[in-house]
Amino acid sequence: MAGKDQWVKPSSTRGRRRGGGSAIFARRLAVGALIVVILIAALSVIQLLRPVPAPTFNSTLSATVLPGPRPSIAWPAQGEAAAEILGVGSLGRSGGSTPTQIASVAKMMTALLVVHEHPLSLGQGGPTLTMTQQDYQIYLADKNAQDSVMAIAPGERLDEFQLLEALLIPSADNIATVLANWDAGSVPAFVAKMNAYAASLGLTHTHYGDPSGLTPSTTSTPSNQLQLASLVLQNPVLAQIVSEAQATLPVAGTVYNVDYALGHDNIVGVKTGSILTGNFVMATQLPVGSSAASAPGTVGVGVILDQGGVQPLITALDAGKTMAKSMRTVVRRVTVIRKGEVVGDLSVPGGSSVPVVVRSSVSLLGWGGLSESLTPVLAKQLYGLKAGAKVGTLTVSVGQQVKVIPLFVSGAIVHPSVMWRLTNL
Repeated sequence: MAGKDQWVKPSSTRGRRRGGGSAIFARRLAVGALIVVILIAALSVIQLLRPVPAPTFNSTLSATVLPGPRPSIAWPAQGEAAAEILGVGSLGRSGGSTPTQIASVAKMMTALLVVHEHPLSLGQGGPTLTMTQQDYQIYLADKNAQDSVMAIAPGERLDEFQLLEALLIPSADNIATVLANWDAGSVPAFVAKMNAYAASLGLTHTHYGDPSGLTPSTTSTPSNQLQLASLVLQNPVLAQIVSEAQATLPVAGTVYNVDYALGHDNIVGVKTGSILTGNFVMATQLPVGSSAASAPGTVGVGVILDQGGVQPLITALDAGKTMAKSMRTVVRRVTVIRKGEVVGDLSVPGGSSVPVVVRSSVSLLGWGGLSESLTPVLAKQLYGLKAGAKVGTLTVSVGQQVKVIPLFVSGAIVHPSVMWRLTNL
């Protein structure tokens, strides 16, 4: 029969095919698991080989100004003025900053340029010049013009130090010409050097028309002259000369400083100038070892320009003495950082924050409103530092004063654990 001849697929073959599918699935599952294991291992290696993030410094410091009342300086009622504490900072200015004629104050630049070109040390006389007939004729001409002069004679021998004394003490215009001719060969050449030197110092509001200050084109501002006065006082030879009440020279004999305020109110220089108006650059020694100031050598400097009145120079000198008195109580010693003070902390990955401290106090001079900044700089390699190790430096600035002290960590800086490195991307 036809029905008996029909072929039927054995059941055992169907079972074997179902079993083969399970095996394939198992093999695929095993391969997938192996891939996952390999990926995890690779990621773990990558994680362990990646650079560890550096600790983050969180500073508690900020730029600010010193607390307390601002200085009350006795400014002149007219003209222009500026003042500072040498090496500390500006006390401000009054009356604007328009360039005005400075007269013999210009001789500060003449002196600075001469010692720049022909350096002197304390106790040295320097090169000796013999006064010529031409020098003598210049003296006579200046004297007839009623300029400020010092007597010389042909054949007289004056060394560089004596010439600087003659320039700055009796404020001799004729000696300014002698020095200009000696240094540069002519007055115009020397004036060109004066202006170039002023430009190199950044004195953008200063111009010189001659070495003595006679010409109206010799102008400047109080701020520019403060900078020059600072340079004069930083030069030991010039600082000594401007502090001298008198000097004795071969022909002229004893000559006296035209700065009659010298020695009053602790004034120790610097230079006067007067033609139609009075000008005075003064330096005053501030108290030492008192609540006002406790640093030896603290000097206040003031520039007073364009003073009027019947006797403008006396007006300027009197204003300078009043200003000097007002500076006496300005400066005080301020503790900016105290020993043991925490200046911030290091956030260590995988660990806790570690305080950063200073081990020494910093006290500087200042007054209310003077700028203050505290700048920490940490080492590049921080991991592995033990508790108490130096971790960087702190630059403390108050006005123009700068002091650098070390910083230390209060705890150890430990590398993150393997588990942290594996679980943190």
